[in-house]
Amino acid sequence: MRNPNSFNHFRELVAKNTLEPATSNLYEVRIAPPAAFLENFSVSYLREIGDAINYFASSVTVPSRAVTTGEVNQFGMMRRFATGQTNSSINMSFLVTKNNIHRDFFEKWVNLSASDMDNTVGFYDDYVSDMQIVKWERGSNVVVSTTRQIPGKGEVRTKSTVNQAVGVYKLYGVFPTNISTLTFDQEKTNLLQLDITFNFERYRFDTLQEYTLRYQGPDWDKRNNVRSEAEVDELAQFSQNPDAAGYGL
Repeated sequence: MRNPNSFNHFRELVAKNTLEPATSNLYEVRIAPPAAFLENFSVSYLREIGDAINYFASSVTVPSRAVTTGEVNQFGMMRRFATGQTNSSINMSFLVTKNNIHRDFFEKWVNLSASDMDNTVGFYDDYVSDMQIVKWERGSNVVVSTTRQIPGKGEVRTKSTVNQAVGVYKLYGVFPTNISTLTFDQEKTNLLQLDITFNFERYRFDTLQEYTLRYQGPDWDKRNNVRSEAEVDELAQFSQNPDAAGYGL
């Protein structure tokens, strides 16, 4: 009988990679422009918005899910029963860029839903959108082979593992409800962050291809003379600086 507190068994579980603790700093954010944006803004602007939202999202808080309950107490102990579901709002922080594209985009979006100029609101289907938050992890079974030219060494083959998407949060009926303040001061220089709060109708969560997480990283393949990207980068630095320590071929 296996010891329920066996460290060796815990180590075996973690070594499977699927049960390895997840990291917090690999994720992707995709927000589809609402229908009203597609009619009023150029494709190049919408593409720039998509890149800015994904690459400059400094933090993302995925929503919670809770069950609402009712109570019945005919006699004896009180019982609670499920009546429905409720979700929290979702929060995101963005690094503010010099062109203030995030503020501009969300200001326009808020004015589409509730204009402060004529005190009107937009049609619901025109200002809501869908959002995806993709959680990534390092390393998978997918290996990409490439060739690189190293000065003085010729063509060198490399291989590397791609990151694996392991979970997706899909949110429906999303629209921003709050744009945070920004504080400018004469103190020590800091990066500006813009916080956005979103409401949504519902969300779905799903995992993706857990079996691809078994791969632990690119190994040396002597039969095909393949190197990892890190090894090739070191080789390239040596070829550009002959005085550096040698790199065994």
